Amino acid sequence: MVEFVAVLTPLMLIVVAIIQFGLLFGANVTITNAAREGARAGTIYIYDRTETAYWNDAHRCGAIVNAATAAFGLLTVGSPHFNAPLTNGACPTPNSATLVNGDVTVSYCASVASSTAPCPNGSVPATACTVDTREGCLVRVVLRYRSDIIVPLLDALLPHDGSNRFLHTVSATMVVN
Repeated sequence: MVEFVAVLTPLMLIVVAIIQFGLLFGANVTITNAAREGARAGTIYIYDRTETAYWNDAHRCGAIVNAATAAFGLLTVGSPHFNAPLTNGACPTPNSATLVNGDVTVSYCASVASSTAPCPNGSVPATACTVDTREGCLVRVVLRYRSDIIVPLLDALLPHDGSNRFLHTVSATMVVN
């Protein structure tokens, strides 16, 4: 009986750890897909020429948030896992080419050097998107999502916030049509 317990305990820890990593991987795949859906919604947003560029950016951000959260599947859309409040279907009106709304960041740039390069790059003025309609520019959508860590011993190995949640950060970049 003692040998059985000595073998079963680490074996059960391994099985539970595999389940936890599977949950984290599944959440990461879902969030990545949601970022792509959000970026796609941002590329097909129809610009309202009767409004300002920043008003349109706020409403484009609202379309991005709606498309991204619709792609969350079984993941929790609300706080504390994800937070991106909308007012009348729009994000807060930005005052620059980058809009941060809770766990969603939307930015516009003319070009990027790599997938990890800033959009726009403040040290390279040519990367700024100067077109009000954003046509031909890149839209980058960054989503942050917090997954619960349910295995007590894994929280010591994985980076997490104070509430035992693992932070996923994913981005998608597409050209605005």
